[in-house]
Amino acid sequence: MNTTRVAIVAAIAAQAACVRQLPPLPTPAPIAPPIATSAPIASGQGRLVIDIVDGPAPVRRILMQPQTTQDAQGRSHVTFGETHALVCAATPCLADVTVGNVLLGFPVIGRADDLEIELVHVGERPTVYRRTLSVYENHTGAVRVLGIIGASVGSASVITGAALLPIGLAKDHDGLTTAGGLTLGVGAAVLALGIWAIRHDAPTFRPASSNHYPL
Repeated sequence: MNTTRVAIVAAIAAQAACVRQLPPLPTPAPIAPPIATSAPIASGQGRLVIDIVDGPAPVRRILMQPQTTQDAQGRSHVTFGETHALVCAATPCLADVTVGNVLLGFPVIGRADDLEIELVHVGERPTVYRRTLSVYENHTGAVRVLGIIGASVGSASVITGAALLPIGLAKDHDGLTTAGGLTLGVGAAVLALGIWAIRHDAPTFRPASSNHYPL
């Protein structure tokens, strides 16, 4: 059995099993969120109003904290670790932070443990950052199962046919040539159908979209 052929077929099947990405969600309309913004802003800080189109959601700030460690020779090394700080428990909310860039973490609908990180610039002038959350859906069923079976059977048939056909041609053996050609052709068709079924019933991911505008 040719391991190169096995690797190629396995790579095709693995690619087919990936999450199918849908077009991004529409850009949120630039509207003022229902939240009071008249409170004074401290010197050196900027104000960011954060709003989620999909409804109230927690927002976190991602901070990179330096950590100093020493190796066996006593030399110091500085590494950076990621920490999270809650900006607001539920949007819309106000975030008064030092003017500059901030990393904000947003939840993903359908993936409770995932956090999408976005770099947002906070200037001296108050702005609104409005976002639609990314959506992950994994409502797969029998079509995907049948696709995995079809891709597996088709892969095995392609490998077998690809091995028999050259032997039949080299030895001028009509039986082996016919068997190899049929096995290769049918296997390729079943593999293609299996890949289509896996892709058709694959989990989907629709990326978020955002709008950042003056208040």
